[in-house]
Amino acid sequence: MRPESIKNKQEFDRVFDKGKRHHGKLLTAVLARASGQSKLGIMVNSKYGGAVARNRIKRKIREAFRAAAKEVSGSIEIVVMPKEQAKRAKTPEIITDLSNIIHKADIK
Repeated sequence: MRPESIKNKQEFDRVFDKGKRHHGKLLTAVLARASGQSKLGIMVNSKYGGAVARNRIKRKIREAFRAAAKEVSGSIEIVVMPKEQAKRAKTPEIITDLSNIIHKADIK
């Protein structure tokens, strides 16, 4: 099952305005507290690669969010942007990186 998504510009802008940016080895994330259900937004630039490469990294990030969201009490809104190194990363590496970012952000 897919996590709830951040879909439109207003939702992305809200997260960027009230959230804090955190950097990992493979990902950059903007995290903010949410009042409702946890939501995930993914931003992958077309410079990252073709549609196949962009969709592959999105699938890996969604899987990482599913795994990391179990550790969070309460709800968060998070926008994730992969770095260039994420292209060659396996799913467990991305899960670890996103979990580390959430722990560093101290949103639990």
